Amino acid sequence: MKVEIAYESRVEVFDTDRFTESQPFSGKSMLADFELRYGNAETDGIWLSAHCYAANEAYRTDGNEVPEARREKGWRFQLASPKEASCIESVSMDGSAVLARLYGELVDIAKVDRVAALFVGGGGSVSWRIRRANDYLANSDEALSASTALMARAIGIAPSTLEEVLSAEAAQEEPLGSEEDNWMEGFDDD
Repeated sequence: MKVEIAYESRVEVFDTDRFTESQPFSGKSMLADFELRYGNAETDGIWLSAHCYAANEAYRTDGNEVPEARREKGWRFQLASPKEASCIESVSMDGSAVLARLYGELVDIAKVDRVAALFVGGGGSVSWRIRRANDYLANSDEALSASTALMARAIGIAPSTLEEVLSAEAAQEEPLGSEEDNWMEGFDDD
């Protein structure tokens, strides 16, 4: 797994596959469990925890039962301190965006993507997916429609970010009317 944290004028890359032993858990690990914690990045920092599932002969039993490999606690690594987190532009994991700074706020892009996938599908910019999710949820849930704070929480962003996105997206709409009606004006004047 690779985690990239982009700051203004630098990128840090954390790679769990490089520069470590192939079996970092004393040769008994059959499955690694990685957890990236970023929910309160600007107060707690960003942490990567690594645990293993130990395939241990002591877990075998007589008979036909399949032995269990049990999770064992590993280590956690601070990838960004709270001070560093305040300067983060984006965080990606294996090439997929997890966090990004949008209108001054760190946005949980992974949650936005999950919400969009559930209700409106993927594709488009992050801003577009936020607007589409807002529109869909506003049409389907009266409580969300009535509260910017509830809507923002449902999408995974701050209320101020939702307001900025909706304003910016509305400004991008194509003007209708005379500009489209006269698009061939002067074509036959030759």
